[in-house]
Amino acid sequence: MKKLLPLMVILFTYGFVSAQSDAARKAERAFTQKAKAKTGMTVSADIPSADPALQVINQDNPQNEGITYRTDDPFSIPLGSSFNVFSVLIEGQNPMTYNPESNSMVFCHRQNVGAAGGSGIISFDASTDGGVTWDTMNKQVTPSLMADDGTIINGNRYPNGSIYNPPGNTDPANARFVGVGAGLWNDPDFGSGWGYEFVASSKLDGSDPVEDYYSIYDTNAYIPTGLVYNNDGSMWYANYRREQSFPHQLFNPVVISKLEYNAGTDAFDHTYIDLPLNYENSIDSFAVSPRIEFAPDGLTGYAVIQGVDADDNAEFPSSKPIIWKTTDGGDNWVKQPRVQWQQMDSLIAYTIPVDADGDGAADTIGSGSPQIPYMSLYDITVDGSGQLHIFAQMLSSSNNATNADEFGFIWVGPFTDELFHFITDGEAWEHYRVAGYYNEDGDLGAAAASLDSRPQAGRTPDGQYTFFTYALTYYPNPDEADNINTNPDVWGYGYRLSDGYVANVKNFGWSPGTTFDDFEFTDIATVGYYHYLSPIVKDDGTNFNYELPIAYGIPTDVDSDLAPINYYYLSGAGFDESEFVERGTVVKTEDPFLVDNSLKVSPNPTSEQTFIDFNLLEATPLAIDLFDMMGRKVLSIDRANYSAGVHAKLVNLNGLATGTYVVRLQTASKIATTKLMVK
Repeated sequence: MKKLLPLMVILFTYGFVSAQSDAARKAERAFTQKAKAKTGMTVSADIPSADPALQVINQDNPQNEGITYRTDDPFSIPLGSSFNVFSVLIEGQNPMTYNPESNSMVFCHRQNVGAAGGSGIISFDASTDGGVTWDTMNKQVTPSLMADDGTIINGNRYPNGSIYNPPGNTDPANARFVGVGAGLWNDPDFGSGWGYEFVASSKLDGSDPVEDYYSIYDTNAYIPTGLVYNNDGSMWYANYRREQSFPHQLFNPVVISKLEYNAGTDAFDHTYIDLPLNYENSIDSFAVSPRIEFAPDGLTGYAVIQGVDADDNAEFPSSKPIIWKTTDGGDNWVKQPRVQWQQMDSLIAYTIPVDADGDGAADTIGSGSPQIPYMSLYDITVDGSGQLHIFAQMLSSSNNATNADEFGFIWVGPFTDELFHFITDGEAWEHYRVAGYYNEDGDLGAAAASLDSRPQAGRTPDGQYTFFTYALTYYPNPDEADNINTNPDVWGYGYRLSDGYVANVKNFGWSPGTTFDDFEFTDIATVGYYHYLSPIVKDDGTNFNYELPIAYGIPTDVDSDLAPINYYYLSGAGFDESEFVERGTVVKTEDPFLVDNSLKVSPNPTSEQTFIDFNLLEATPLAIDLFDMMGRKVLSIDRANYSAGVHAKLVNLNGLATGTYVVRLQTASKIATTKLMVK
């Protein structure tokens, strides 16, 4: 399947966005039909405050290996709400923030349901004890909805929230909440639309609110994202300009704003810097999703936007990160060389060849068709050595056209999306595959807002550990309609700077004590919509050595994007030091049968036959199938009981069309996949 992604991204950011249709029904079915707790208790589709009985590790259940929940800790803590889902849709927002010096957290959103003044007023929830308890009273920080010049603001949207902590301060009473986001107003020429940014602040208890509005350019100022606190006491966020008069929408320049606390006004002085893009003779002009982050030293920082401009590779143009770097705390920014996807063998190995002849099918590598990676969704952080980390959902361009009308076509389907971790100083690059996003995006409500992989990034205060989260619903049958991310779980992955060790991916919603009653893997974890990871995580957690402050939402009606949404703090998501292992190390985690990373195919590529190799720890029934990249089953290879040990299954591929396929092996509790090239 091919789609025009830039248009989809643009429509999404315009605000034609939504909630999800049948997620609650699917979640309820998944829990009640497929999962049972050994305690005999009913497992709910969501556990706002989990029963302690479900938090106890059951040593008799090998599927709990590697999952280290503690007894009596809450699973999630109710926060506030907002009038509808149009508050938390954009991945680039940073509404959830932890400040280690004051041991405080905030989660920013449009104000609680039922509060006076309308849904466009911004509020926040706060914790001053590291997330143990939360003040969820409605703390309005934009109550007047009016700029200093008297301009009436129609409502505020997509808020970021952070904490300004005076350098050296440890008392939460001296810290301030800061919120940044987009404001709607009535332009005399264009009517109601974007154009203003709000910068609002207050004490953490909601007192002393200050409400300011800025309109740097005109109605083309768009949606601020990525609000972060720098260790020198400054605060930063990113934005961009959208120009409506061009057929393909010129986004130029990228704008990064700096906020500095003014003790005299008890507010924040606002300055901004333009980072121009080069569109002279560019094949296209789209750029979206700006980000900004700083290293712990407060000097090294990166501003990133996703897109394409004339500095891109002329032979293999694609959606890539456009990067600027500072080494002096943001005074000066230097545009970095464009990333060259073709030099990354691990990425190319998971990229589908282009459809150069336009027949709707991927051409073959042997015929010279290139593989062109395409960065879709992403987030960033900066480690203690000043390196930029990009956690991205990678797709594949579906043709090699160089005209703007065809540039944006990509392959999309259950097996086309891969999650990659990139590390760079702006010039040299490391590249690692983290996982596959083997779902299609779900929809929430009537406006078709995507429930997608939603990559998020954060780091420890010293930058020695970086962490990444994403959303994924794990359904057993990619060829069925249920293979949709309509009841997503929150998954996580970690990286240690000192030696490059990683904490392998795991599902933070996994309910200890859960077992299976039939031969079918299913989603059993707590559903969490639109989750956000704090840019700074805890390195002294109660439940884990490294705890990830995460907020997520649960819509009250998944069929309506205008229904209220309730928010929760996910307590107990994290990793222990013992979970970090050398990258590629086989670690037995959730599956007691299949040895991790043992599923291989060889030869690969091949034209007539191949061997499927795998190693089983215990005897188990197996289902082995072959799927095309659109998720359609093309070959049922085997259904049988297999003994423990190493196995090699010979598969005849005669009659299969050339292209990329997915081998899927299903044990009694887990699914493993690998790709196969038929030439």
